Amino acid sequence: MKALTRKEMVRAFTGNDSSYDGKYYVGVRSTGIYCLPSCKAKLPKLENVVFYTSREEAIAAGLRGCLRCKSERYPDVLPRWLPKVLEYMRTNRDVRLTEAKLIRMTRVDISTVRRYFKDQLGMTPLAFHRRQRLNYARELIDSGNDYLKAAYECGYESASGFRDAFRSQFGYPPGRLYAKRPHTIS
Repeated sequence: MKALTRKEMVRAFTGNDSSYDGKYYVGVRSTGIYCLPSCKAKLPKLENVVFYTSREEAIAAGLRGCLRCKSERYPDVLPRWLPKVLEYMRTNRDVRLTEAKLIRMTRVDISTVRRYFKDQLGMTPLAFHRRQRLNYARELIDSGNDYLKAAYECGYESASGFRDAFRSQFGYPPGRLYAKRPHTIS
């Protein structure tokens, strides 16, 4: 791998280019921290910036990891609460998730959870869980269940609310999916 030029490192850092994460680290003398090139913190003055080829080099220079981009833990930068939340969402598709429940599970501010989901998955955590529930409902209907049974099984309290959410997610009402299935006469 060819060595990066200072110009290339400055361009990647000022552009928050995550493809350079781990290839080099950005030390900021004025704050005493080192960051990943993709760090979203306010850009420092370039005269205060030093580039390091490794994390160890930045630490040896007396810098500490950035709390914002979690440069100390790169590449394992997932929030500690995320696996627990995702597991809950995948295994509890029969209940409606609330933000109060998310706060209790994560023990972090709800705006942090929302921001992470929006940045990484393009939707809020409640929308992500709703998608999980609706996909489960579609599986239930595909496997022979009546769509009303699927709605209640997925934690929906009204048929009309379920129909609206299903239509919004898939572009057609659940009855159409149910009607497409082959029916057997007993």
